[in-house]
Amino acid sequence: MPQVHHCLKVLALLIFGLAAGPALSPALAVEYPTRPITIIVPYAPGGPGDIAVRIISDRMSQVLGQPIVAENVPGAGGMVGAARAARAAPDGYTLLMHQNGLAIAPVLYPKQAVDVARDLTAVGLVNASYSFLVGSPKIPAKTFPELVAWMRGPGKPAKFAHPGIGTLAHLQAIMLARAVDVEVTFIGYKGGGQAMSDIVGGHSDLVWAAAATSSELIAAGKITGFGYGSPRRFPKLPDIPTFGELGHPELDIRFWQALFAPAGTPKPVVDRLNAALRETLADERVKATYAERGVEAFPADELSPEAANAFVAAELKKWRAVIVDAKIDAEAN
Repeated sequence: MPQVHHCLKVLALLIFGLAAGPALSPALAVEYPTRPITIIVPYAPGGPGDIAVRIISDRMSQVLGQPIVAENVPGAGGMVGAARAARAAPDGYTLLMHQNGLAIAPVLYPKQAVDVARDLTAVGLVNASYSFLVGSPKIPAKTFPELVAWMRGPGKPAKFAHPGIGTLAHLQAIMLARAVDVEVTFIGYKGGGQAMSDIVGGHSDLVWAAAATSSELIAAGKITGFGYGSPRRFPKLPDIPTFGELGHPELDIRFWQALFAPAGTPKPVVDRLNAALRETLADERVKATYAERGVEAFPADELSPEAANAFVAAELKKWRAVIVDAKIDAEAN
């Protein structure tokens, strides 16, 4: 009987321990973070991901009480870095700053891609920005209707630059050509900087370019701005209409960035990170930096982890349809 009593006592302790285990995790999460946090940027240094981390890292590290370090892990349209983050321990110390490419690359690189819904969870949406359709100063057209007429004229197709197969600018170029029913010649470059140099030099005709990199060139008359892919006009260039105003609201397309954690990261940790991100985005210096670059934060009701995950799921569906319809095969290029 003493032996039976002892076994029952051990069994009771085990059952209690199993039941108490999950209840302890929030208490442990209260201590998070206790060491530096790494944010993986899945592109080469100097791009929008680096800038996004740099803008938020100082304030967010102050809120969390730990340093935040960026690590560049480029390759396969951002999927190499995404895979590194997905394989990391789900403890909140390895995060991922990604963008539209996370919804695009899984279709383009199915052999290398992570399953976004299965392998990652959103901490929160970070920012959004929009692009101008700009053209070489050698193009005689100065307005969008004039541009369309020129693209349909003799001696075409127009040369449409983009910074790589499957990039957002490439897909926007495909969507624009289809929206106005014209043939174009797509010319790929190794990055947006090279593409813009050829637009300024007149070697290519058109490109979609971020407001941060194109607005000053437009203002200086070095390139022509034909339309802005945003629901609202760009404050520093108020004379350029949005594509919604031009009759093509489908070309109002957000370039977004969001912060992710490995799937399985405890909810209290995700919530702690989300709260720190919200506080950071509300900081006046961060908002001022955004305004200078033509970047904006998402509305408050879109900043929760749940809203961010729903947003990314919708983006996956949207870009899959575009890529499949256009029959793009990046792995064959």
